[in-house]
Amino acid sequence: MATMIPFSTAFTQAVQFGLLTAVHLPDDPSPVPEKVLARLPKAELAYAQTLRGYRQVSFVGGRLALHETLGQLRMPNDPVLNDAHGCPVMPAGMTGSISHKRTLAVAIVARSRHGQLGLDLEDLNPARMHVAEKVLRPEELKELLELPPERQWTSLLLRFSLKEAVYKVLNPTLRRYIDFQEARIHLDLDLTASVDLYLKDPKEPSFSLDGRYQWMDGRVLTMMRLRPDAHSGLPLNGNKGRLKGSTEAL
Repeated sequence: MATMIPFSTAFTQAVQFGLLTAVHLPDDPSPVPEKVLARLPKAELAYAQTLRGYRQVSFVGGRLALHETLGQLRMPNDPVLNDAHGCPVMPAGMTGSISHKRTLAVAIVARSRHGQLGLDLEDLNPARMHVAEKVLRPEELKELLELPPERQWTSLLLRFSLKEAVYKVLNPTLRRYIDFQEARIHLDLDLTASVDLYLKDPKEPSFSLDGRYQWMDGRVLTMMRLRPDAHSGLPLNGNKGRLKGSTEAL
């Protein structure tokens, strides 16, 4: 088995919604080496030095993945810091999202004219079926329990991860926590997903969301895209949004 070099690029690939980069992370909370920190823009470096343990490791890995992706799109290596809600403030004209698990950080970037992006990465094991009632709406739980037992965990994990991506994609607009019960996920066998939204505040606009997922080395990667209205550049109006994944990318 090839040795994974910490903070090296695992891969960069074009996916349905943009360009995706993954970076290897050390499974170790030790301080990130100075030579790795030096690869960050100064403002990110200063922030990283305030972090400790796995928080520092995951922040650095996520930013390295993000900058690798932005560099592929010929964007300058400017700092990308978080706003008050923890969302990365992307360069003008760009949208992006970051996620990580213990040994891998991933980032996706695309042109913002295609809509806001949300990304989530989850480990397949261990199974955690006890979260089903918290994560799923009643109708989703009914569908889950009708599946063969060997398929229930992967179905639950996909819905959990896609709802995490829904939160990431809507939070920059709604500026609040989005509960698991505010989204119903419909999974399709072609690796796409559609979403019904049940936002708690009836005054909030609704949105059209595209979802996609892929399995990778014991993990699932999910992506959600908030599509802008073709005429106004604003989210579509209405009480619910449901739209399957489409083919635009960068």
